Amino acid sequence: MTIGQRIFYLLEEKHMTQREFSARTGIATTTISDWRKKNTNPGAEKIMAICAALEVTPEYLLSGVTEDSERGRNMDYMVIPKGTEERELLELFNDMDWLGREHLLELARRTSEKSKASGYLDTTKNKSMVKIAEFCDIEIFVDSAFEGKPAVDINYLDDDVHGSLDLSKGKIKGDFSKYVIPVIEAWYRDNKEQLLNMWKSRKAEILPAWE
Repeated sequence: MTIGQRIFYLLEEKHMTQREFSARTGIATTTISDWRKKNTNPGAEKIMAICAALEVTPEYLLSGVTEDSERGRNMDYMVIPKGTEERELLELFNDMDWLGREHLLELARRTSEKSKASGYLDTTKNKSMVKIAEFCDIEIFVDSAFEGKPAVDINYLDDDVHGSLDLSKGKIKGDFSKYVIPVIEAWYRDNKEQLLNMWKSRKAEILPAWE
């Protein structure tokens, strides 16, 4: 079975139309039809998009090897779209020498461990974070999508500690020191009304300087 034939087999199995497949992959319907009419295969640059749309591995699409086979169990793939921060990070990593890679990995491990130890859990994804304030080596970020309960993210630069602040209750999450927490609380009291109004209007604004 050719790659093109395997694609049409999967389309029938998943009850997916060529129009839907085209929308998911960005490949023109005429091009898809040509695979069947002319018995040709898609170009290599389209393989990952096709696999993502059909929810199969490149190994299966190219060779028919399934994930539950002995060969398939040893394969692992990840589709990372262009233009994302994850893709940029991977490309930067690939351009580094071995020492630079080791330093970056060690930094990532330490940051992850600190986040876990702080008890702060970021439950939202695909954030569009905007910095709205900076004072005493503390950065305040707001999600410009304004999803969920009113809250801001906090980054304390000196200790590289991350956390959050519930704008309704004033509750702080994160492994901040006893010297930093009162500063955050004081800033919150002075800016609470403006912060809540920001959430009501769903418009991120830079807050006035604060000391």
